[in-house]
Amino acid sequence: MTLKHEMHNRLAEKGLCYIKGKVISSIDEGLDFYVSESLKKVVIKPIYSAGSTNVRICLNREEVKESLENSFKNVNRFGENISQILIQERIGGVEYIVNNVSQEGIPRVTTIWKYNNIKTSEGANVYNTIETVNELNMGEAEMIEYAYKVISAIGIKYGPVHAEYMIDDKGPVLIEVNCHPMGGDIPADFLNQISGQHETDSTLNVYLKPKTFHVSLKKKILAICLWYNKIIYCKRKFTIILTF
Repeated sequence: MTLKHEMHNRLAEKGLCYIKGKVISSIDEGLDFYVSESLKKVVIKPIYSAGSTNVRICLNREEVKESLENSFKNVNRFGENISQILIQERIGGVEYIVNNVSQEGIPRVTTIWKYNNIKTSEGANVYNTIETVNELNMGEAEMIEYAYKVISAIGIKYGPVHAEYMIDDKGPVLIEVNCHPMGGDIPADFLNQISGQHETDSTLNVYLKPKTFHVSLKKKILAICLWYNKIIYCKRKFTIILTF
């Protein structure tokens, strides 16, 4: 789950929408891919890492070259030297988090979040806040259907899945996925309020209480995310400000 290129290889094998990219071992390889594919915006990231460590968005050939030079001199999230980099087409649109738990290959949505980005004076898009998605529009419903197929394609049968997706004019596409619950620096009690459940309980039910998992599967989990809780979140949004 930390091999960022393999996620999209699995999607391609299953005929699902994926992001065009290539694993490179040198700056020249990266520049050749950028030029040959006639790309405008690309993302570069270590193939083995986590989070946004050494992830760069490049808008032209000069930025690609500079970012690759810096990345090959740097280390990944785990302190290891970077020898291979994934260069991918940059996908625009609206970015989402979809959290699931799976039991015997059957996934269940726990929470859905949408990023709100802002544009800096230099023209860059950066994360500002995130908000819960409590009612699905057509594109978001399509994203959930796609997310279930992603989980199956990658081969996740048990436990939590935290994934980030983008919806553009072509529909939903996976950015990255990993086998862990959402959390980070967000207080657990606050997440419990928002989702009406505890992420740890949801995961443990997969292994220890499968009947409880299937009961929860039949419930309209998103309906539990009351508007009142969403207001509380908005008032406390400073707790999870994402602006860099």
